Amino acid sequence: MVSTATIISMFVPIVFSFALFIGLILFFRKRSGIAVKPVIVGAIGFVVMSQVLEKALHLAVITAFPHYADHPWAFGVYGGMAAGIFEELGRFLLYTWLLKKFHDYKGGISFGVGWGGIEAVVLMLTIIVPNILFAFMINAGTLEKSLGGQISTDQLAIIKDSLLNNGISYYLLASVERFFAVFMQIAFSLWVLIAVVKKKFVYVIYAILIHAAIDFPLIFVQTGRFTNLWVVELYLAIVAMISFWMINKARAYLP
Repeated sequence: MVSTATIISMFVPIVFSFALFIGLILFFRKRSGIAVKPVIVGAIGFVVMSQVLEKALHLAVITAFPHYADHPWAFGVYGGMAAGIFEELGRFLLYTWLLKKFHDYKGGISFGVGWGGIEAVVLMLTIIVPNILFAFMINAGTLEKSLGGQISTDQLAIIKDSLLNNGISYYLLASVERFFAVFMQIAFSLWVLIAVVKKKFVYVIYAILIHAAIDFPLIFVQTGRFTNLWVVELYLAIVAMISFWMINKARAYLP
């Protein structure tokens, strides 16, 4: 049985992601100003570049290499570079094509809030909501009957094991992770905007490589090779602090 407390804790990251998105808009509206169009373009850009195009590539790669988890180093390089290329090139193209009138600090912040804010919402909904449904199925004794014909026995066992063993802290830490990650997305959005304003595409290449380097260690968590979530959160906290410093530093390079 999945405890009631654990099921309740699953709702926390979902609620937090919406609150975070709204809170970022309110915070930066008072701090630097918020422009509506870059927020919307940033949000749609994340969905298209990361959740549609990048995931389509992942599906093709995983289908071709079903045992990718056995090679975390190679998959880490691939996963990091894929995220970097799709997200940073996506930002560059959107700034260049759709946001020509928003090449200032407020525009960059707004775009980053849209990109990072919707990322938090989308990831929490797509990851946590299925877990909630599976938890109810486990408690009702219908998990195997409902999913038995759709996924393998091994996958079913993994789902059941994770839900029975992941405690309250696992889901609460997901909220902390999204809080840290959103500042990285805002920092990258400003970095790429600086590349556009200064007409230095090499900055976009730097952003791709840095993004890939940040994501690379996280592959070991996703493939189950590393399971200490507190170390992961510390790592993300350090990335968030550097990102926050970059957000403030970007003021000097943008109008």
